[in-house]
Amino acid sequence: MAIHTVILITLVTLGLACAVYSEWLIKLRFSPTKFTIALRRAPRKDIAIFVVLLLIVFVQQLMRAESPLTGSLLLGLVLLSVWFGWIRQPVALIKAEGIVIKGRFIRWPQISHYQLTKEGVLILQLPREQVIVNATKLEDLERLYRHIIAQPA
Repeated sequence: MAIHTVILITLVTLGLACAVYSEWLIKLRFSPTKFTIALRRAPRKDIAIFVVLLLIVFVQQLMRAESPLTGSLLLGLVLLSVWFGWIRQPVALIKAEGIVIKGRFIRWPQISHYQLTKEGVLILQLPREQVIVNATKLEDLERLYRHIIAQPA
């Protein structure tokens, strides 16, 4: 087995694990979810460039008649990229103890400062970094803002 096949197996396995975690397992962690907020996706043209490059590598692999395992792994990587970029809707899960955003759990007391902008962005200031919440609907962001304000200090 070639090194590129091992790398592809690792990438596809990690991608599938991340997909299962972000879609099903993260909802089971911590306390029950109070409500969810749909977040904005990454720019689609960036993902489209990545998918096209993967498809070029896949076609080259087919033309060279290499291992069918490598071809199927490349195709799996293309499908995972399409799922992460276009199909999956990123969400922030609002829990009783905190917020889960981008796979990270932030407890309410960790948020030292927060700011809601007119552009539909909520900036959460943590001790060492900022977390930016880009919601698709301004109403959801205002609901989250009111929920954060209602939390005890």
